[in-house]
Amino acid sequence: MFGCGKEGATLNKKTKNQIPSKVTSALGRAEKQKVDFLAIKAKAENGGAKSQTQTANNYAVGRGVEKDMQQALMWYQKAADQGEPQAQFNLGYMYYNGEVLPLDYRKAVEWFTKSAKQGNSGAQETLGLMYDSGDGVPENDVEAIKWFRKAAEQGEPMAQFNMGWMYENGEGVQADKALALEWYLKSARGGHPEAPNFIGVLYDVGDGVPEDNISAYAWWLIGVNRGDDAPLNNMEFLGRKLTPEQMGKAKELAGKLEQEMAAAQKKP
Repeated sequence: MFGCGKEGATLNKKTKNQIPSKVTSALGRAEKQKVDFLAIKAKAENGGAKSQTQTANNYAVGRGVEKDMQQALMWYQKAADQGEPQAQFNLGYMYYNGEVLPLDYRKAVEWFTKSAKQGNSGAQETLGLMYDSGDGVPENDVEAIKWFRKAAEQGEPMAQFNMGWMYENGEGVQADKALALEWYLKSARGGHPEAPNFIGVLYDVGDGVPEDNISAYAWWLIGVNRGDDAPLNNMEFLGRKLTPEQMGKAKELAGKLEQEMAAAQKKP
């Protein structure tokens, strides 16, 4: 007899309405992720290399399935053995970090190289770092900048930053402060947090660009706004030299540059 009359029907309706919309949408997303996971895994089991990489990714983050790094490793290995570049990169990264697999720089280099030769910018960037530091390979600045350049030309901000560093310090190439500035600017436009500090230093001392205290302060301010504390001492020192009018111009320039970079990043 409970809930058979109108009062019972009203109670049931109210109870349903009391379930927060965020909860129902979250449940819907979770169910969709599970369905998507099973569909992708079916393609992976049929030998699809990209689906195998996607399945590994899903296991690695627990999307649509319980997180399982051993399963992730198994599917990355399957895809990498078929030549799938993202899986090769991820497998290399597991060796590089000693995550799931034992730390092994030589194995990391092996997989990064396979991926990098297929154009994976993350693998190219990391391979450059390994040649730069001599991890798993003999240290070789020329080889390092070769891989940095490949990644940088694909728009990888970290690789662009490293290109700037190599040109500024003459590692693997002849020192060229103007080219260093060019690469630092590309990196900063891509959102790299430390590039603005290096741009500011070049403007401050007049290396590769005419000395410009307003531009130096503006770029340092951008760096601080991105969470980099490195420019703070230089800002404090330069701030004592700037007039109130110059300080205002520097802040105005920083705001303008940030707007331009944000707009550029939104473009397809």
